Amino acid sequence: MRIALAFLLLPVLAFSAITAPAAPAAAADATIGSLLNQLVTAPAVTTGYDRAKFVHWIDEDGDGCDTRREVLIQESQIPVTPGASCSVTSGQWYSWYDGSTWTNPADVDIDHFVPLSEAWQSGAGAWTPDVRRAFANDLGLDVALEAVTDNVNQSKSDRDPSSWLPPLADTHCRYATDWVLVKYRWNLTVDTAERSALGSILSGACAATAVVVPAKGVAGGSETVKRLAGSDRYATAVRIAQEYAPDGNVVYIASGQNFPDALSAATAAAAQEGPLLLTLPDRLLETVKREIQRLAPATIVVAGGSTAVSDAVYQQLSELAPSIRRDAGSDRYETSRILTQNAFEAGTVSEAFFATGSNFPDALSASAAAGSVGGPLILVHGTAASVDQATQALISSLGISSAKVAGDVGVVSAGVASSLAATPGVTSVTRLAGGDRFATSSAINRASFATAPTVYFATGSGFADALAGAALAARDGAPLYVVPSDCVPSYVPTDLQALGTTQRVLLGSTAALSDAVGNLTVCVPPPPPTPPAPPAPPANPGNVVNCGDFSSWRAAQDWYDKYYPHYGDVAQLDGDNDGIACDSLR
Repeated sequence: MRIALAFLLLPVLAFSAITAPAAPAAAADATIGSLLNQLVTAPAVTTGYDRAKFVHWIDEDGDGCDTRREVLIQESQIPVTPGASCSVTSGQWYSWYDGSTWTNPADVDIDHFVPLSEAWQSGAGAWTPDVRRAFANDLGLDVALEAVTDNVNQSKSDRDPSSWLPPLADTHCRYATDWVLVKYRWNLTVDTAERSALGSILSGACAATAVVVPAKGVAGGSETVKRLAGSDRYATAVRIAQEYAPDGNVVYIASGQNFPDALSAATAAAAQEGPLLLTLPDRLLETVKREIQRLAPATIVVAGGSTAVSDAVYQQLSELAPSIRRDAGSDRYETSRILTQNAFEAGTVSEAFFATGSNFPDALSASAAAGSVGGPLILVHGTAASVDQATQALISSLGISSAKVAGDVGVVSAGVASSLAATPGVTSVTRLAGGDRFATSSAINRASFATAPTVYFATGSGFADALAGAALAARDGAPLYVVPSDCVPSYVPTDLQALGTTQRVLLGSTAALSDAVGNLTVCVPPPPPTPPAPPAPPANPGNVVNCGDFSSWRAAQDWYDKYYPHYGDVAQLDGDNDGIACDSLR
């Protein structure tokens, strides 16, 4: 039978269904305004909905009464005695949407308070069928399903509060409150128009309405946000490395002062399931040393030459593992090739990503995507006319047939892409790019991941935190999104819904990525530029000239045109009112 919900937030497994608990737990009070603030704002997903994907009106407890009848029995104002097969033939139902009372159950609809289509648009499309079934038959929250007048429910259809509210105006606060409770319980998003409408209703005294915080029906909200951060870039890399067990395998070390060596080292480390740690060029920090000792690697690989990681640091590192080597070339591109060649067996790699070595944002997302398919990230001269012979030789040696180019032609030239396509063995070249670094990151991830329970985020304005994070994301087969420091582009929440994401991992401190990123706060477009103020009108000269004061008709007409728009024919130069001054001078 249906019971009212007054429960504390309960930990649940990601996307696990929830049914009505046997007994209520202690109540947890909040204001409805505070719960509204916790809802994520995201664009509606308008494709893929099918009502059949929400199995509803089931007999969950096996007592012979399906969900519709359970609600009819519970909400009747007079006792209902079900007949055979739990048939309900009489009762009394008050529809608070319109103030009507009904005694014939045929006149009553059971309203999914948040309609199934609306739920799909705001997150349910990423759920499993079992979770959608639980949502469609939610007897654990007494406002999730309501017995209301049938034609009023039909007029509501699948509309949210921005386009439909109950006919009785004094119910609007209650309606918006219950809407937020259902969306909060199921971690559903709100679009901008919906949030605006809810914010308008839930203002003043209504916003202060005390409510019982509903138990979560599906994992999400703040429980899904994790931050991996330290006091600086080196401590952040150590914190990220702590996500690895001490398996005695390998640890990669790269300079924390620059990005090129670490970009290819990230996919190399992921291929061998080892972490990437950062070091000062000339000093091994004690915190980094202790983390290496905890990991107890069999091998340490130093990425880059002695200017990136000094010989003195290399010597200190050599004392922390049985084996150590330096993967370094004459420049960042040769170092990238050496790191790749030493981490991947010849003839075993079918797909690789290629990114410019002169900047980092595209390569960060590309390294995580490459790791998800067990491939490398190879740096290239992005503005060159073609890829060099050494890189083509590496491609052939590894057996690469699919090349993914990260960034547009301004970053990696058309000539480089064409020469990749002409490399023996390569059968496809795909460019993944957007209008800026953030859109390129999204394009890379959309093309590379069908599902992603976990997604990593890094700032697009710095490289340090994301270097070690890219190795972890690559190891986990997870996307890494490059985003602004204090918001996410509008398409990111949509991406995450499509990927079925249940955990968001922020790389770096709040100085690098604010909590707004974890909450998926969408970036507000900058306001349009303010047009320049019109020039001030000239001072009124008065009737101070006549046609004889001008040396030519053109001079007279120019004087007339200057003052006429503001003061009319103030000097009476246009006797016939035809707009031409001083006809006698023509």
